[in-house]
This record gives sequence, structure tokens and C-alpha cells, in this order.
Amino acid sequence: MSLPLSETLEAPLMRVPFESLKRAAKDRKALIDELSDHLASLKHPLSLGGPKGPAGASAASAPADDPSGDTEMEEAATGEISNGREASIERLRLLLSQLQGVKRKLGEVSRTEAGDCARCKARLDYLAATAPTAAAAAAAGGGTPAGAGARSGSVDTGAASPAAAGAGGGAAAGAAGPGPGSAATAAAAGGAAGAGGGGGGLISWTRQRLDVILVDHLLRSGYHDSAAKLAAAAGIQLLTDGHIFEGARRVLAALLEDHDCGPALAWCAENRSRLAKSKSGLEFKLRLQQFIELVRAGPAQRAAAIVHARAHLAPWVTGAAAGAGAQQQQQQYLVELQRAVTTLAFPPAARDRVPAYKALFEESAWRGLADLFLRDLYRLHSLTPESLLTVYLQAGLSALKTPASGAPGGSREDPLRLPAFQRLAAHLPLAKHMHSKLVCAVTKELMSDANPPLLLPNGYVYSTRGIELLLAQGVPAGVSGGGGGGAAGAGGGSGGKDERGRTPTPPGGLAGGGGGGRTPAPEGAGGASGAGAMGVCPMTGLVFRRDELRRLYIA
Repeated sequence: MSLPLSETLEAPLMRVPFESLKRAAKDRKALIDELSDHLASLKHPLSLGGPKGPAGASAASAPADDPSGDTEMEEAATGEISNGREASIERLRLLLSQLQGVKRKLGEVSRTEAGDCARCKARLDYLAATAPTAAAAAAAGGGTPAGAGARSGSVDTGAASPAAAGAGGGAAAGAAGPGPGSAATAAAAGGAAGAGGGGGGLISWTRQRLDVILVDHLLRSGYHDSAAKLAAAAGIQLLTDGHIFEGARRVLAALLEDHDCGPALAWCAENRSRLAKSKSGLEFKLRLQQFIELVRAGPAQRAAAIVHARAHLAPWVTGAAAGAGAQQQQQQYLVELQRAVTTLAFPPAARDRVPAYKALFEESAWRGLADLFLRDLYRLHSLTPESLLTVYLQAGLSALKTPASGAPGGSREDPLRLPAFQRLAAHLPLAKHMHSKLVCAVTKELMSDANPPLLLPNGYVYSTRGIELLLAQGVPAGVSGGGGGGAAGAGGGSGGKDERGRTPTPPGGLAGGGGGGRTPAPEGAGGASGAGAMGVCPMTGLVFRRDELRRLYIA
């Protein structure tokens, strides 16, 4: 059964310590079985000292039956007993050493279990803290759950008005200005706005969650000291997995700085069974890199390279190390091994002229080994392949990316106008909006058939409820009509030529009513002049009359 995307991304929070507890339980069982075997050998601690059984008893009593009293046989028997006792004592010493080793390993397992249990408890408390605050946020937001803010606020501004969409009501939130994808910024701010409706509890949890995501990204990027300081300052050590990356730090340093495969091979030996289940080729790649380094050393190490290939690389091709049912993987290993062994026949100058062999000796090979090690590390510990910060940034930028993103004259609130975000979104797909949605800049509500959009003479679009609020406010003293007649239309449409001239053509996704696209305002918005008959556009300062409004339809 496949999990929803949100649960897939959040699963490592609990899965990492839980899987570690499962592994610790298996290790404890193996150690207990080993301990049982050692204790079973204590039943006959002196079994090596002399003959056993009835035959041994008759042999031991033979000198007593001999009336002559053969002293040589007595001395031989005494020597055998003495040697047997020394062997038994030595065996007991060895057994004691083995028991001490089992005790030490059991202590390590106990500490691991205690740490994992503490992490599980802290993370369960962390997740449980969202339940009451989310309910409070829903109640304070007018019955709309906080999560709905992000869903409702995620709008398509290819047909949206140039107005800003702010947070409000726990439903639609964020800010959307003119330009492509600007209203989709509401999706990012929607969750925070919805959380704000529930008080400080959910806001505090959200900030803590952001710290967890940042610490995870810092650890994956190699900034372990900064991650440790941030985790300590925020008090989230039990919510992060720094202990996993601390061990990986030494392996990565050996690979990238010292060009040493030893620590990585030791890690592979500790996790060989789990790596074999996932059909990992990390150990083969490490052994192959060791072979390449021996070849790089010159003719003096050629014999050592051949011995290394026979001992550590050939078993992967014959199936002794690769395991059953891995013919395709063995074939791949064979191809790589043949290419590597061929380098023995080329001098260094000739290898550099052949790209296939030159690539084996480049420094980038060590970076590839480090990436492969991290991939297996994340898989073994149930971590996501990429940091959640990268996932969330890419998801947000993909929702905002349109063909006009970053174009001159775009929205100032569009993050894709910044070079840093443009680089992050360079290879992301464009947003696909099947249906246009509008968020009113005045009421921060989603426009629909129950709250239809109305078009002002200057091309700006507001909801019916927003227009009623503007008309109720009237025209402030000193404000004269006629300003802002040339403003851009909704979603990049052309603006009107004057405040009472022709209505600009609505953009794609907004269709005017019949009769040439100029549909009078609905009954609720109509009426005679007088109180509430005139209002001011908050974006341009244009004074408009109620009878100048036109009804739009969302396609």
C-alpha cells in the first residue's frame, strides 16, 4: 500500500529510531545466543584434561592394580592431569574474555536502545503537540482547518488579478501580486496564516519543525558543527539524526580528503547483510577503487593489484559475494572489472588518451563513491534521498513557475525574479493549472459563483464582497476620480484607455458574460447613486461608480 506524499516525507521522523530499535533487538538476540553457547561450554570445564568415560577411569586406576608400583606411569598420569588443567585454565581465560566481549557489546546495544527510545518518545510528543493546536486553529479560523489555508490559497495567477492576496479567515492566505505565479505564493504563507489563527502553540511547533528541517539539510550538506549548534539552541537534539551523520562524517572525510577506502569498507562489513538485501554495489566499487590506486602506483604494485583483483573482485563476478539471483548485477560487475583490469596493459600516458580508462583515474571517482555511500546510508536508515528543505523548495517553486516567471516587469513578490531561486527552478517543470482561481485582495476570500468577481474600469478584479466593502467606505475627502485608468488588467490583460472608456479584454480564464463580454453587475452590486454608490480602487486610487462594474466568469 502506497502512502500519501505527506506521510512519505514525514515518515523518517518516526521510522529512523523505530528501525534502529528493531536492529538493536536483533543484535541483542544474536548476542544472547552467543552468550548461551559460551555458557553451555562451562558444563565440562576440565574435559580437555585426561581421558573420559569408563575407559579413562580404568586407565587411571591401573597403577593401583600393579603391585610393583610403576612410577613412570604415575608420573605420566600426573603430567597429563597437569597439562589438562593448564589447558582448561587457558580455555576458561579465553571464555572469560569472550564473555567480557559479549558484556561490552550488550552494553552498547543497551545504550543504543535507550537513545532510540528517548528519540521515539520525544518525536511522539512532538507530533502529539499538533493535535490540540490544530483544532484550536480550525475553530479560530471560522471552522476551516489550518491545512485548508494552503489548499485554498494555492491559486493560478495566469488569470488572477494584480491585487495582493493576503492571509485571512484561516482559508485563503498569502500574498499575490501582478505577474505569473504570484498568488501561488499564498500556498507557502497559507499554512503559517492558518496556524496563526490557532494561537502561539501551532506557530511555535511550526518554527520548531523548520529548525528540524534546517538541521537535517545542514547535516546532509556537511555542516555538522552548525547543525549541532542550531539543534542545541533550539533544543531539538532528539528530533534530529545527528548520531547517524556523525559516523558518516568520518567515512566521508576518509574518502574525500585522505582517499582511503578503509573506513567505508569497515562500514560495509558491519552492514553487509542489509546491503546485500538492497543489492548495493558500494563494497565492489570500493574494492575496484583500491585496485585502481594500486595500478596508479606504477609497475611496482602491479603484482599486488593482480592479487587484490583475484581476492576481492573476482568473487563478485563469480557469484560468491554477489549472492543468488543477481546475474544482471554480476554481468555489470564483470564489465567494470574487465575495463579496470585492462588498465594494467596501458602506460599512464596511453590511459589518458582513452576516455573510458581516463575516467577511472579522475578525482571525481572519489566524489562518486561518497555519493554512493550516502545513498546507501539514507536507504539503510530510512531517510529520504534528499533533504526535506530541497523537496519543499522544489515543490513551491514548481507551483510558482510559469513561462513568464522572472520576466522584466513581473511581480515584486514573485520569488522567481531572484537569481538564487531561478537556479533552483531551472530544471523544474512549469506549473500546470487546470482551472483558474482568484483570491480577492480586499477580503482575502476565494472568488466563486457565490462570491463572483467584478471588473473595475481600470482592469482590476475584486470579489463582490470586496466591492461592497469598498463602496461602503465611500470616497475619502480630497480624492478625485480619474486616477489609475491605465493600470494593467487582471492577470496581465490590457488596461482600459480611460476610466470610462472601453473595458479591457479579460485575460484567458476570465470570460465576460454575453453581449460582447460586458455583463452588468449583479443585482446585489447595482443600485442608484448616493450612499455606497462610489468607491476607490485600493491599488490605483481610481474612483469608480457602481454602475461601471462588470461581472466576470471563471472559466
